[in-house]
Amino acid sequence: MKKFGILVIALTLFVVGMAMAEPGIPKVNEVQGLAVSTTVIAAGNFNQASSVDLTIASGESSLTEVPPLTNGTYYQSVYTEDTQNSEVGFISYDKDLDVSTANKVSGQYNIQAVKQVTYLGVDASSMITNDYMMVDGAGDNYGTIGDKMLCPFGAEKQAPSFCNRVETGSNMNLKVANLNTQMGDRFIMKSADPGVAIFNNVGVSSYAADLPSKGSVSAFIRGSIKEGGRETTDEAGNVTEPAEDLYETMVFSDITGVSGDISTFAKSMSYSSVFA
Repeated sequence: MKKFGILVIALTLFVVGMAMAEPGIPKVNEVQGLAVSTTVIAAGNFNQASSVDLTIASGESSLTEVPPLTNGTYYQSVYTEDTQNSEVGFISYDKDLDVSTANKVSGQYNIQAVKQVTYLGVDASSMITNDYMMVDGAGDNYGTIGDKMLCPFGAEKQAPSFCNRVETGSNMNLKVANLNTQMGDRFIMKSADPGVAIFNNVGVSSYAADLPSKGSVSAFIRGSIKEGGRETTDEAGNVTEPAEDLYETMVFSDITGVSGDISTFAKSMSYSSVFA
């Protein structure tokens, strides 16, 4: 049997430095948590859908007043998953979805989803599964860098404005499948030290030793980064706060797709933005 596979691909995007950094946002007084665990082993027709839309603001602008953003920060994160099959197939589906509006430290996430699926379609049956996550943040005149850091010797320079958006996801249409996905993001935190982060790991492998997964798979990450200027000091010692003008931009995109008999598809994508 002829097999087609794709080499393991890893994409890691780290955005660091004072001129390209995000403070995250602190929690509100109340903390909400959501945990959903799903396991299905069946022969037949299957449908599963999840969606989360989390928006939070701080400073002088509440959500009812944004836009425009005034002296504060604003974050929105969206997560969706949709899995369904046509006709009849043999499916094993396991998923854990965890959502928390609490402050998170490094290695913890506000939204995190882990999914493992195997599928064997009968006749022309196939399974479609899509995952998507986005984190969008903006800040304007939201204080000094030292106020956002745990270290008591943190810089007292004015934090620059920013407007950053990163999206990642995967799309699969498979008649035979052995797949796993893990994705998560962090943007609610007590201090800026952990950094804003989003990740997405996508893997597809053979269903059995002599039976590869069959169909099509694609995975992507894309983003738009806009950053304000640094605080500067002239020869006379006069301090100039970061200008409201745009000082730095970056746009990135990466997508990988494959169709046919798939022995291995592995793609790891991550983005982080921290004060350094």
